[in-house]
Amino acid sequence: MQETPFRIKGKFLEDSVVIGQPVHYSLYVSHPKAQEVFFPNANQNFGAFETVKREFFATKTTASGSLDSAVYTLRLFNLAPVQKLQIPIYLLQEPDCTIIYPVVDSVHLKRLLPHPEQIDLDSLYQSIPIQPISPKTELKNVFAAGISFLILAGFIYWIFGKAITKLFKRYLLWRRHREFRRTFLRFSRQVAGTPVGLSNLEKAFSAWKKYVEELTKLPFTTFTSKEMLDNLADEAMEKVLNEMDSAIYGGNFSTKTTESVDYLESLATNLYESEQDKIKSNEV
Repeated sequence: MQETPFRIKGKFLEDSVVIGQPVHYSLYVSHPKAQEVFFPNANQNFGAFETVKREFFATKTTASGSLDSAVYTLRLFNLAPVQKLQIPIYLLQEPDCTIIYPVVDSVHLKRLLPHPEQIDLDSLYQSIPIQPISPKTELKNVFAAGISFLILAGFIYWIFGKAITKLFKRYLLWRRHREFRRTFLRFSRQVAGTPVGLSNLEKAFSAWKKYVEELTKLPFTTFTSKEMLDNLADEAMEKVLNEMDSAIYGGNFSTKTTESVDYLESLATNLYESEQDKIKSNEV
């Protein structure tokens, strides 16, 4: 049986192309079975065309020969009205490869806008609606408006400034107290005589000291138990602090430990309410 003669054909699958949009080019070659052929890689560009991908199809072999084919997806960024392309194939021959080109195929550029020479400017001007131009804002008007705003803001602050300041301070104080209680209660609900429970107890006590430090502006986080007693002036605190130290450092957990935790929360709330009263009476 006579083998298939060598033939190569390349053509565009579309009649036209739009700038930046994909266009497809098919390339196939029929050749004798013993002949090795290679197609260009997908990372190779061809003239004005940029290769996006290559889809290669498996070789089809019959008794008379083989058929190889591929489809290249390309993009174009050239404004020439007609684009021509030849994607070659490579024949493996000793001692090197031979490049074989198919017949040139062409594709037309499809314009989304008419060519500049074909645009009727007079009709274009007539079809464009003309919007009235808003008057420019004068700088002196902006300046006058700014001065008026500052005067109004100053007047409002002169009348309501103290009340607004007090309200804002009370709000910040309330928010900090709410955050403290949320943290403190999260740990204090899980205190116990276990290692985890004692760790939660220590975290609750630490949160309490940080919060009291914010309220009193005294370094409670670094105070010893005696220094805390000297600055709080609370008779019950001596037993509470001894109970906390005994539980945290000695592991001696009891019902009195839970009572001491509740007392710490109550004391923090009393200090918070005292600060709120100071703001109301203009002491802060």
